[in-house]
Amino acid sequence: MDHAEHVADPSGSEPDTAHWSADELEAMSSLRGSGRVMTVRPGHGPDRVDDCLRQAGYRVGRLAVTRETTHLPQAVASFAPDLVLVRVQRPIGACIDALEAIATDARTLELPLVALIDEQTPPAVIEEAYTRTGCDFLRLGHSHVELLARTHLLVRLSSRAFGLAVPPAPMADPGGAANTPTGARLDLRDPITGVYSATYFRHRLQQEVARSHRYQRPLTLIAVRCPAAANDTRAARLAAVLHDVCRNVDLVARLDPDLFAVLLPETPIESSAAVTSRIVEQAAAGGLVCSIGAAGLGADESHGAHAAPALLRLACGRADRTIALG
Repeated sequence: MDHAEHVADPSGSEPDTAHWSADELEAMSSLRGSGRVMTVRPGHGPDRVDDCLRQAGYRVGRLAVTRETTHLPQAVASFAPDLVLVRVQRPIGACIDALEAIATDARTLELPLVALIDEQTPPAVIEEAYTRTGCDFLRLGHSHVELLARTHLLVRLSSRAFGLAVPPAPMADPGGAANTPTGARLDLRDPITGVYSATYFRHRLQQEVARSHRYQRPLTLIAVRCPAAANDTRAARLAAVLHDVCRNVDLVARLDPDLFAVLLPETPIESSAAVTSRIVEQAAAGGLVCSIGAAGLGADESHGAHAAPALLRLACGRADRTIALG
């Protein structure tokens, strides 16, 4: 039986609460919380964790874990939570993927993230989750006291860190910034075009290349060189073209005044030709002449062939050679 079913049962007879009386447990869990908590877990049915948090006064949002996790950061950010709790249970792989998506996306990487695990969760699962996300852990037992205590602490710390009852959505300000795990400032957006900055792009490129290597999944990087984009107005026009052509899951960034990059997850390089053609055509329709270079990881090129910097250099080099041959 899932231990989440026992979270709201403060029975003094259970081993992890035997040293507290029922009255003491009731007093310890009587503090009223305030704030917003997003819970992420497999399934859509009722859950005692959600019920416990709502009864304690928190506003609780809930998302289901699926095999496709790319939608989770946007959905979590739109709720503007003080804390994110991810239930790690079967399917374990999908839950860890959900943790990683939330932990690494610019929209959610500042949020406190806790993995809820069971007494029986294998150490290897915990190690993989921590290696991939650096998240906190809470082992669910038979009492709801620890859940409420951890929630109360993290929500207070989150609110204090942002100076607000609810943290602002990181993507609301095009010139905003997030913090890296090392504490360094990470500028997210290019202030002229609104696309991602070079600093953030290099941060994400390393993550996406590592994910491509780990799961042997295709990844394509497109470099777009446009001399006219050195002009801010034309750069904004080219950025609009790239946003129009690309999918929501693709990442567009401005690396230099005249150089843009597009990262296409789950896309073999041979499948990117249609994208590059549309970029050239739509840019030309707007009076912008572009040269394109693409590099990829997948069946066409060995996964071990390129680290992130080498992949970027290869794509940029191919774009520059196109100009030279032009």
